[in-house]
Amino acid sequence: MKQNLGNKMLFVDVRDPVEIMFTGYTDVIDANIPFKLVDRSQWHKKKPVYQLQVNPNFEKDIAAALEARGLGKADPVVLMCRSGGTRGAPATKLLEGKGYKQVYVVTDGFEGGTVKDGEKKNWRLKNGWKNAGLQWSYKLNKDKMYFPDAEKNTVVASADDKKASFMPKAQHATPMPNYMRTIRQNADILKLSAEQKSQLQKWVDQNNKAATDTINRIASLENEIAVSSLYGASKEVLMAKNNELIDLRKKLAVGKTNCRDNARSILTIEQWNKLVELEVRKSQQTSS
Repeated sequence: MKQNLGNKMLFVDVRDPVEIMFTGYTDVIDANIPFKLVDRSQWHKKKPVYQLQVNPNFEKDIAAALEARGLGKADPVVLMCRSGGTRGAPATKLLEGKGYKQVYVVTDGFEGGTVKDGEKKNWRLKNGWKNAGLQWSYKLNKDKMYFPDAEKNTVVASADDKKASFMPKAQHATPMPNYMRTIRQNADILKLSAEQKSQLQKWVDQNNKAATDTINRIASLENEIAVSSLYGASKEVLMAKNNELIDLRKKLAVGKTNCRDNARSILTIEQWNKLVELEVRKSQQTSS
């Protein structure tokens, strides 16, 4: 299904991220959004294990992941847990009645079922993603993993971490300057007035989310193209993905150009010339 639909579906590993770290991971997934998380402060009442608690933000995080990819609740969502039944099926049940139209579970999950007898009794060697010979490793993709907040228990990161991880993607997506970022960083040097700051911030508020979503989609689509190629996707599928990538880069270039023109209309000639000087200096420092 993932090979055929590509970015038109959401493939989610619903296991605890620490579990994934020790038992294996596949980069074919779009995101890790755990249905249950290990609660190390609670012991299971009947089993000799820590208690698992349902992630209270599971449905919210699924909806956010769909929206971030330009998808909606009518698009396919595929869930994968360890064996398919203990978390995958209940996670599907939790999404019922919340507007989702196509929710599926990977049969036998990532690790598969246990062997019932012999020397390897209780080992998970039957069926499942790993035992089918599909791509997996112990190397995780940080961009797809779940980072729970201590209070909200949802996917978050500090503002500095988000900026640090996002900037390389933005610079890769287009070579055009990030005008607003340079202006914000050099507001004192440019001697912006309160009115100019207000006008520039209004532009950011109206356009930043769309630009960020486009940049993230470019990075995600490039990964999808690589994975699809490795797993034998047809030329037609690969060309369709590459055409979408071209369209996204064009869209981003239009947005950047509009941003430049807007900034030029707000700044004075002296301020704009100073901004150009700052950008040229930054470019020279980067290339040296």
